[in-house]
Amino acid sequence: MSVLDSDALISTALKKLGNETITADAEVWIGTILDRLYEDFKWDFLEKVATGTITSGQSSVSLPADFDSPWDDDSFVIINSTGGYSHLAFATQYDQDLLTNPATTGTPTSALINYQAMTWRPFPLPNTTFSYQLRYRYKPDENTDTYANFTPVFPNDQIIIQALFVEGLLHEDDDRYVPQLQILQQMVARFKGRFNKRPNKKQKVRLSSKFSNPGSFR
Repeated sequence: MSVLDSDALISTALKKLGNETITADAEVWIGTILDRLYEDFKWDFLEKVATGTITSGQSSVSLPADFDSPWDDDSFVIINSTGGYSHLAFATQYDQDLLTNPATTGTPTSALINYQAMTWRPFPLPNTTFSYQLRYRYKPDENTDTYANFTPVFPNDQIIIQALFVEGLLHEDDDRYVPQLQILQQMVARFKGRFNKRPNKKQKVRLSSKFSNPGSFR
């Protein structure tokens, strides 16, 4: 993760800008910058794994509090009592009225995500107990209404400093804005090259190394 905290990043960028009086503005910019960076690419360091169990007839399962989106098409996996597993197709449109029979029971094949309630619904409803694993992208809780010093969840201080510098140049209507923005874009592009080196092809369902096979269920 980042080595410098947000105060140090802001201070470095504003010294580079030559105007250290706009700290309050920079405290807003850093949250916006990080939000953009997080949305810009599928960064490996934003992947998390949640595990748990669903019981017979259970129609609602809580999503992690920091859940942003499923990691990939194989994000939802259920495991039965013998260790057999399969992934669930997921949909973000959560409306039981769209289901022909929402009370159907069996082995779940789908996960219906309700972002408003921060839950997901297995469908069909489970007819026994299953374990589940959810791989997801999380959103760091950094950009709050009341600024407080924090260490960004982004492992490249120089990109954050350059982005703050560029925002400062825009704020100051400085002629260096365009060339420095291009430098920032090149920095981000080079950093992206460290990730996603393997071909983006369909992979087998993979279980996290953090997940243990479930024990026997009664």
